[in-house]
Amino acid sequence: MPPFARTSLALALPLLTAACASMSTSKPAVAQSLDWTATPVYTTLTLSAGFQPDPQTVSVMAGGDTRASVVSADCAGFVNPAAPDVDINYTAGSSPLKIAASASSDTTLVVYDPAGIWHCNDDASGTNPAIVLPNPASGNYNVWIGTYESGGRLVPAELQISESVSSNTAAASPSASASNDYIGGDIEWGDDGSQWSNDGECDDPRFLGPGAAAGNIDADRFHDASDCRSLYEQGQLYLR
Repeated sequence: MPPFARTSLALALPLLTAACASMSTSKPAVAQSLDWTATPVYTTLTLSAGFQPDPQTVSVMAGGDTRASVVSADCAGFVNPAAPDVDINYTAGSSPLKIAASASSDTTLVVYDPAGIWHCNDDASGTNPAIVLPNPASGNYNVWIGTYESGGRLVPAELQISESVSSNTAAASPSASASNDYIGGDIEWGDDGSQWSNDGECDDPRFLGPGAAAGNIDADRFHDASDCRSLYEQGQLYLR
């Protein structure tokens, strides 16, 4: 099914800034390495508000050989640049929309929404990504499920689309500081095993925002729980 027309040439650096350009049906030049116009690899779902069953699920092989950061430096993982994994043609109602993935491997998520805005997430719940849109627009959503590790190896994963989002999660959107959308899911905080724990800054590289320390390293992932949780609850952090 052909995608709905994009009504805006807006490209948002996910979880950080939003910028709007003139009305156009062309995609932003920065996004040319991920072809949202191509037929999806697995399927196109046509869903309307109140869809059943909820969640809708699609089995995919996640990953690819292109960095998701081609659309934004804040997007993690490796995806297939030739086509989305799944398209969602969605008619919105009053419910939030959650797009998530689960796998035994560390996966990431990239979503291109009907307004031409990119949304990315990694590690919303353990090593599984999730994106919650509190006020989703009607239209075509292109979805890529990536792998955090490089190498082009594909791994089994399940894409999940749901409107069953708790009111607390949906209402938490403003806490995502400079973001226009909320990256949802139950956050796994980890422990305080980092040498930089309890220093008043978040040293876990999964997070960005005013409360994040500079130069965070991968070894501190899940190892600064107290600082990161406190700053997140204050609205000083958001998940990548």
